[in-house]
Amino acid sequence: MRKAFVLRAIMLLAALAVASPGFAAAVAPRQGKELRVYHIGNSVTDTIHYKSLQQMARANGDTYVYGRHMIAGAPLQFIWDKPPSGFKKNPYGFYPTALRDYKRDVITLQPFDRQLDSPDGFGDLPHCRKFIDLALQKSPHVQFYVYERWPRRKEREKNNPSAGYEPFDYEKQWLRQYRAGKWDGSNETRDYFEKVTQALRQAYPKLEKPVLMVPVGDVLLELDKRIRAGKAPGLEKIDELYVDGIHFNNVGAFIVGTTFYSTMFKRDPRGINASAYAPGKSEKDREIKPELAQAIQEAVWEVVSKHPLSGVSAETTATTAAAKGQAAASKASSNRKK
Repeated sequence: MRKAFVLRAIMLLAALAVASPGFAAAVAPRQGKELRVYHIGNSVTDTIHYKSLQQMARANGDTYVYGRHMIAGAPLQFIWDKPPSGFKKNPYGFYPTALRDYKRDVITLQPFDRQLDSPDGFGDLPHCRKFIDLALQKSPHVQFYVYERWPRRKEREKNNPSAGYEPFDYEKQWLRQYRAGKWDGSNETRDYFEKVTQALRQAYPKLEKPVLMVPVGDVLLELDKRIRAGKAPGLEKIDELYVDGIHFNNVGAFIVGTTFYSTMFKRDPRGINASAYAPGKSEKDREIKPELAQAIQEAVWEVVSKHPLSGVSAETTATTAAAKGQAAASKASSNRKK
């Protein structure tokens, strides 16, 4: 009986493969992917928690090899101007060595505290271009990503975080329009990061891989909506991710890391264990229970798989779903044999 069932299944799969080559490709075992990634930014980039992301990727059969140049609180202009300063990951070192001497598959750039452009030349766009021009000399096939981060909470009393923060409407802040030349927080909005990304795509029309975006800010918007609808068990408001005006606890880091993983590797993160982002030393860290991890992963994939600037296409989504279905079927078959 079992042999007959297996034989029919094999015949059906063979027929489908002949009728549709795309189906055959979709059900082929998923191959692990290795990405050599270099991150440029400040402590907001460090929110990725690189070793945790490395563990997450490994658990899903992928390899994340990372380097980074990080200067706390620094915009891209400051990092470019101070190449021997900050924190690095050996053996790659600071950006001049890392970009000049090592080939990269992915480079991420974190705009921060600057305008798109400015008369003094300190804008995010000219400095993104400087890093891109340098990296292309060694890595002409690299994929560049703009890191779309999130807006800050405003302190009740300036320079006194102990006084707490003003009521925070994430959606209202995030969906504001960028106002060039205004220091009103509008350079921490969806509109701003999309303008950065689109301007870079226009500046480099002949890139083999057009500049893309890691849509963390938009994932947080989706999660904010789910929290307010009672669909994110364990979270009552988006503020609970913040440990201060801008930095995140481990749950926020899990959101950031999952969004980076899903975008860069083009993977559906649903079902990946969240243990890599277990609570650390911060008193604001918390356990990521399975139901919360699931809600976060669903929000990430809802955004990443549909975002026009993430680079994750509908084809990738379909292939991932087919591969997961095949894995589930194989597991079920193995259990029957037992």
